[in-house]
Amino acid sequence: MANVQAAVRAFASDSESPAQVCAKVNILLHENIATGKFVTFLYGILDGETHTFQYCNAGHLYPILVSGGSVRMLEQGGAVLGVFPEWIYEDSSVELRTGDRLLLFTDGITEASDADGREFEETSIATFAKANSTLSAKELNSRLLAKVTAFCGAHFRDDATLLVIAAN
Repeated sequence: MANVQAAVRAFASDSESPAQVCAKVNILLHENIATGKFVTFLYGILDGETHTFQYCNAGHLYPILVSGGSVRMLEQGGAVLGVFPEWIYEDSSVELRTGDRLLLFTDGITEASDADGREFEETSIATFAKANSTLSAKELNSRLLAKVTAFCGAHFRDDATLLVIAAN
């Protein structure tokens, strides 16, 4: 991950779109990653002035948007990084309206398992986010992480990262 972070820092600039950054990191990883390895990745730019989130999803879990009482997964995306050097990545964009909540998370959240082996899954995130969409980003993040922690008895199998963006 340190190499991926360094590559993103090297390639990210005001003149590069998320898709362009993904393409450059993909080529670099393809040339340097161990056989059979890959990276899922989501790179986005949040513009506070236009209230838009421009992003490129490279095989990562789909972000969840709660807007106007409904929930949808932002299902645009491309291949994981490091496997297909010629892959053409595409930018996607979503407008965030007042009251919207955008949730981005790693598989440590969705794959957290209870004592019976059931996973938390994206549907649980979406249901919880919709029911608690009036909370601040900080409070929604805190309560959702507490719910996942209780669900899996604090025994996470992987890193559990959650980012909540609230449009005001």
